[in-house]
Amino acid sequence: MSFSTTNGSANTGEIPLILGLPWNTPNSDFTVSNVTPTMHTSSYPAINPTLNPRISQAGRTVLITGSTAGIGFAMAKSFVTASASKVIITGRRQERIDKAVDDLRQHAKEINNEQTEVVGEKFDATKMEEIDAFWKKLADEGVVVDVLVLNAVGEMAMGGLCEEGGRTTMEIWEKLEANLRAPMRHTEIYMKQGKDRQKFLLNISTASCNMSHPEYSPALAAAAEYGFTKATAGLFFGYIAQQSDPEKFQVVNFHPGTIYSELWEYGLGVEKSALAFDDISLPADFAVWATTKEARFIHGRFVWAHWDVDEMKAAYAERFVKDKDLFRFGVCGLAGSNLHVIP
Repeated sequence: MSFSTTNGSANTGEIPLILGLPWNTPNSDFTVSNVTPTMHTSSYPAINPTLNPRISQAGRTVLITGSTAGIGFAMAKSFVTASASKVIITGRRQERIDKAVDDLRQHAKEINNEQTEVVGEKFDATKMEEIDAFWKKLADEGVVVDVLVLNAVGEMAMGGLCEEGGRTTMEIWEKLEANLRAPMRHTEIYMKQGKDRQKFLLNISTASCNMSHPEYSPALAAAAEYGFTKATAGLFFGYIAQQSDPEKFQVVNFHPGTIYSELWEYGLGVEKSALAFDDISLPADFAVWATTKEARFIHGRFVWAHWDVDEMKAAYAERFVKDKDLFRFGVCGLAGSNLHVIP
């Protein structure tokens, strides 16, 4: 399926058409935020594992689902750069797994990293029996996962929820299988293994959770199934964080940015010139930073990878202690909190 785009809009200031609809409205600009004064579009020293030794992953085993290409692969590469003891990547196609493993091992050689072991595992992220078999294999091998990055995702599809010509109940449920049930199962098993080890969980979320209203983005609103299922997962992980001590089990939801990938090219028919896409190094290195004690202040929150981490900490670390609902999935303005308007 192909959708019209406004070519060159990333450079001309025109509003691009994605899925045949405006990506944003004149009153909504995804590249601007007052959450932090600085909005990054690529990696920077505070989150770069080469430049910030405080975010080293030495001694850790890292598991990234859906990681043979795109954001998942880039995150795996950053964890190799951060000297993780073992990086486990997963996918559904063996040939892609093999190539990704070879590329990551080559990257390790190029940076003189002799301590990181890279392995690939094949399973369908939507099938519970394959997920269970995968974790059993890890247990049988004595592998304990320290960092879990949930990146596998059901693809975006156009159509309203349950309306005529839109996404049916069965189609929506299938997407929930991928975007909610599978991450839940991974989390359940992960939480029970290595009980005495500090754990870090990242849920790779999306701005569709908070920007899919037609007043913000008609295009994202027309693909409501994606935002709905990802927001449901975000809510789940908020509850997991709420019941967890971040010193033992740290949980973060984050929007990785708008990253060009084969989904945009082949799935949606969107050319790279259509939008001001972010550099893939942004979510890749942000993931490394977010799985360290440096990110403890955003435990249970939903944040954007674009927001400068030092500015975010200075502005919100103390505020988060007082405001339990800020940047969490739920109903704003209730539960005794103030309306969540950033001053």
